[in-house]
Amino acid sequence: MNRFGFVFVALMFAAFASTQSKADELYVINGLAETLSRVDLETDIVTNHIATLNLYPNDILIVRDTAYIVNSGSADIYLFDIIDGAIVGSIDIGPNRNPWQIAEISPDTFLTTNWMTNSVTKITASGQNLGEFDIGGSNPQGIVVRGNISFITTVSFEWHDTSYSDGAVAAWDNRGDSIVQPIPVGNNPNDLAFGPDGNLYVVCTGDYSGTGMIYIIDTVQMAAVDSIDTGGNPTDIVILPDGTAYIAAGGGWTPGTDGYVYTFDIYSRTLYHGSANPLLTDAFAITLTVASDSTVFVMNFGDDTVTELDSSGAILRRFYVGDGAQVAAVWDSSPCEFERGDADASGGVDIDDVVYLISYIFTSGPDPACDSITGEVDCSGDVDIDDVVYLIAYIFTGGPAPCPY
Repeated sequence: MNRFGFVFVALMFAAFASTQSKADELYVINGLAETLSRVDLETDIVTNHIATLNLYPNDILIVRDTAYIVNSGSADIYLFDIIDGAIVGSIDIGPNRNPWQIAEISPDTFLTTNWMTNSVTKITASGQNLGEFDIGGSNPQGIVVRGNISFITTVSFEWHDTSYSDGAVAAWDNRGDSIVQPIPVGNNPNDLAFGPDGNLYVVCTGDYSGTGMIYIIDTVQMAAVDSIDTGGNPTDIVILPDGTAYIAAGGGWTPGTDGYVYTFDIYSRTLYHGSANPLLTDAFAITLTVASDSTVFVMNFGDDTVTELDSSGAILRRFYVGDGAQVAAVWDSSPCEFERGDADASGGVDIDDVVYLISYIFTSGPDPACDSITGEVDCSGDVDIDDVVYLIAYIFTGGPAPCPY
């Protein structure tokens, strides 16, 4: 075995450590008010309606100091500058697309899922539309990205009788703009998230006459390998570093009634709290966002609140936001100092960064720390095995340094 092969194989079995920044602000989309609220997580001060959004805002993604806000009804993406506190641009997705979610697939390049047209649209941060592509399934909705593959839920809603056909998760090649394969799951897959075990967890809400399920996908086999019956109708999922999964599961619609959150352990696949014994929050828990290593923020649509919840069900904080708290994202206001190649944000480029990138690309390890561009060392526009090869050559054989920012 040559030197490169030995190093590569050895690194595949090496341990790695991730870094996690502390969130300073929470940005909340108020779905009914069609506005944006800001929560200062240091002072607990809430500032409502800091920006007016467009029709039916549905998702928010924060990359560096910009919030990308998906307006489904008007089929556009608003760009909100967090430093200036203002809408600074918009990107048109096209009429009747009904964009649902947005994800960054490579530095400054994004995909939106278009619910009405069974497609995805690739755009850039500068507003360039790189094309719309058929997803190979009906009603694409949730999206997560690992390496060069996006995993996208396809809901398969039947308009003629308002039922649901069998759902799937489409594995999508971000570089080739093509479907890799569909992965069958249950009815009405709404959301999905990677766990620290490398598996993909898919929330299937069900058809509302029955109960929902969590499907567990092995992304190496590209197949669902297990499922967990939660009961109820779960809608959204986040997974903390210790393997505790939290699931928003609706509950009462009326203000003052209880909203529901379910939890389970991804390693033992033990359901801690399901429909029979949910954690209780404010009315109609619709989505979740990670708050810390041990807590989550719950968006309570019915009570117009955000609650911070721990695994025991204790509500640690409550924030009163605008009408219809729908979805939120966190922002770290501290400067993010980085250089290309420093994938673990340790302050230097070394063998640990190679280990970190291999884990990210091959075993669904954590994203490049601090900024996605830290793992993109060859300026190709993607974080992939070529970056690992490039970095190994730089560290061990005097190859060229990571390209400039």
